[in-house]
Amino acid sequence: MIRRLVFLLATSLASYGGFYLIYRFYLSDIVPVASSEGPQSLWRFEAAFILTAVMWVSLAVAVLAAIFIALLLVRQAQRPQGAATVPPWPRRKVPGSGLR
Repeated sequence: MIRRLVFLLATSLASYGGFYLIYRFYLSDIVPVASSEGPQSLWRFEAAFILTAVMWVSLAVAVLAAIFIALLLVRQAQRPQGAATVPPWPRRKVPGSGLR
């Protein structure tokens, strides 16, 4: 589980970095609509909007993955050494089930 979360964290941070570089190099001159500058290219403005939205989503996924990794590591540290082999419920003998 932790391996998958680390992979999710790494891929979301890599995608955030990639989209940030694309935004920074190709769309850095795009300013908000309320600015006093002249008209901007509409497709560039929409592309900048979509890239920033995707960047925020990938950053949120990275933060959530980091939180879950930290929680799992804390739970593993608090668990006793032999607790992984003991079932969480007591075994009961059920008549006719073949369990002994």
